[in-house]
Amino acid sequence: MKMHILTDNRTNKHGFLAEHGLSIYIEHEKVNILFDTGQSDVYCRNAAQMDKDLNKTDCIVLSHGHYDHCGGLIHFPKADRFPKVYVHESAFAKRYALNADGKGCREVGIPWSLDDYSFVKKNIIFTRKNLQIAPGVNLCGEIPSTVAFEGVPEGFYIGNDVDKAVDMMKDEQMLIFDTGKGLCIFLGCSHPGVVNCLNYALKQFPGKKIDTLVAGMHLNSVSPLRLQMTMQAMLDLNIQRIIPLHCTGIFAICEMKRFLGDRCLPLCAGDSLEL
Repeated sequence: MKMHILTDNRTNKHGFLAEHGLSIYIEHEKVNILFDTGQSDVYCRNAAQMDKDLNKTDCIVLSHGHYDHCGGLIHFPKADRFPKVYVHESAFAKRYALNADGKGCREVGIPWSLDDYSFVKKNIIFTRKNLQIAPGVNLCGEIPSTVAFEGVPEGFYIGNDVDKAVDMMKDEQMLIFDTGKGLCIFLGCSHPGVVNCLNYALKQFPGKKIDTLVAGMHLNSVSPLRLQMTMQAMLDLNIQRIIPLHCTGIFAICEMKRFLGDRCLPLCAGDSLEL
């Protein structure tokens, strides 16, 4: 398996672009999967820089219904065959996030409508809990909360301008590869909590271990104690490679590198890795 990071918040290579978003192109045996599409056409432009032909994509997985993961889908090159798009059935709900100053909310949902893009609409496959999309390739969604220190996602809401409720991120789904070395898990933002996600993955694959975690983890503003407990959980699970991306946050990435050492690979847009 080989992965190519097309979009991330950072890049350190000449000619590549960065944006607040995530997109990863994964080549695995006989299937090519695009995991998320960032918020614009940046992933397309970086794919060209990396000599990756997106028209060879077999399917697209959208991790959850936020603009920085789904916004770029409408920029996908429209060849004769548009790939199937796997997304949770509740991903297109209206989503909001609390502003940094704590005053009011901003819209953070998918910034386009299915009704305006028929080439996307007719290729959507709505998911719920668990689904195998190729041999050894699975989607796992509706992740339950079992870890006390992660709790309810903070600052995110669902509903409308008048009536909002806390968004439990029911639509977030993991892309899991069951390989000879163990599970390789891709996560968009880990909104339900990254340890909750890892525990749920292991529950779906009894007797398996996690070899690689590639994830945005939303750890930028968590307490030092929660960050420490998260990293300790990763050590306890004996995860061999941890690649923190996107919303993990630069402070958390630095702490993970310091605490986890060679197990942590702080990659970014333009980087490729054999898994």
